[in-house]
This record gives sequence, structure tokens and C-alpha cells, in this order.
Amino acid sequence: MTVRIEQIATASQQIAASAASMQQNIEEVAAVAEQSSASTEQVSASTEQTSASAQQIAASAHDLASNAQELTQLVAQFKTAA
Repeated sequence: MTVRIEQIATASQQIAASAASMQQNIEEVAAVAEQSSASTEQVSASTEQTSASAQQIAASAHDLASNAQELTQLVAQFKTAA
């Protein structure tokens, strides 16, 4: 009977050790998931900033094209015959 009790105690200890190990692994996975989530949020924020910058660049390019066209018209008024 004592041997059986010792076997059960040993099995219980092994189960407890396995449960502790699993808990540690779960915590590590959770930490990696949190880091991944944070990285995804950073990528999303960078994408939004890039999009906003692209829109600003497009607007600036449009303004520059308009200014260039206006300047071309103004310069054309000052051309003299050679």
C-alpha cells in the first residue's frame, strides 16, 4: 500500500511540474502575442503616417504643377522678338 501511495505522490508531483511548465509556456506565448500586437499597431500607425505623407506630397505636386503653369504663362508675356 505504501508503494502505491508513493507512486500516486510521484505522479501528482509530475503532473504539478508539467502544469507549472505549461503555465510558463503559456505566459511566454502570451508575452510574444503582446509583442506581436504592439508591432502590428506600430506598423498600422506607420502605414497611416505614410498614407498621410503621400496625400501631402500629391497635394504639393499638384500645387507645384499649377505654379509652374502660371509661371510659364507669366514668362511668355515677357518674351520679345529676336
